[in-house]
Amino acid sequence: MPGSISTIEKIVLGGQEQYLIIRGTDITKPVMLFLHGGPGSPEYAFMKATNLALENDFVMVYWEQRGAGKSYSKEIPDESMNLNQFISDTRELSEYLAKRFNQGKIYIMGHSWGSFLGILTAFHYPELFHAYFGVGQVCHQYKGEHISYEWVKEQAQLNNDEKAINGLSKISFPDSLSDINAWKDFLMIERNYVTQYGGGVTHEMKGMWPVVKMVLNLKEYTFREKIMFMPASLYSLEHLWLEVINKNLFNEIDSMQIPVYIFQGKFDYQTPYSVAKDFYDQLNATEKDFFTFEKSAHSPLMEEVEKFNTIILDKTR
Repeated sequence: MPGSISTIEKIVLGGQEQYLIIRGTDITKPVMLFLHGGPGSPEYAFMKATNLALENDFVMVYWEQRGAGKSYSKEIPDESMNLNQFISDTRELSEYLAKRFNQGKIYIMGHSWGSFLGILTAFHYPELFHAYFGVGQVCHQYKGEHISYEWVKEQAQLNNDEKAINGLSKISFPDSLSDINAWKDFLMIERNYVTQYGGGVTHEMKGMWPVVKMVLNLKEYTFREKIMFMPASLYSLEHLWLEVINKNLFNEIDSMQIPVYIFQGKFDYQTPYSVAKDFYDQLNATEKDFFTFEKSAHSPLMEEVEKFNTIILDKTR
């Protein structure tokens, strides 16, 4: 289509080759940089299956972050897999996109881990962005994990689910903020039951097989990229999770110099609703709004698409 864009591009950010999937029906539309979750879990496959409509109103940039998806490489220095480097990569990419598409500023949207990275980048570099959109907002993940764990144990009891009760009895909440292996072991089991009870990626999805199928069916990925998707995700988790769990944004961000919009599912127990709402309530911003999605868990942008997109368009007009 004349004036549209649909490309897969390689770019060097922070000295490391990384990939962008850029799509839009009109290259003169505003740029929306989408930061995926995980850490290490690109979401283009999920967005392609559920919500490509934003491409009619924005140049959507789906960035496969350092170490994730198409951007995974054994040549990545392990020491570069840290939060400060990711913030630097995000800043560098945002500057590049504004220049490339002849726009003074761009929009930034983060989901899950991407909301953690996104709000920190927007906090430090507000001059680059029109507004920030946080979906499944990460703000005090250690507290959120406590809430999630207590909730999932309660659900197992309420459902008389002996398998879940037994499975959860074999793990305990990590008492260390520096033991990544303890956290990996905990998350691999606990998240499985969070998903089973409707508090995971989506409220309706009771397992991860639908996501796996989306990745396997994605024509934009090579066979190797499909096979390496999960190992790359685990690689990212191993290097970044402790930074997430150790950081409390309540203590770091009390005001933002750009508009902030938070989108939260009522059934979200990966980034619990109550924590995100408390963070929003104490946050000062040039403009702010909090949107509750009554039928969603962790991904309202893919669960209640029409409502989500309507709000986005309203806030960017």
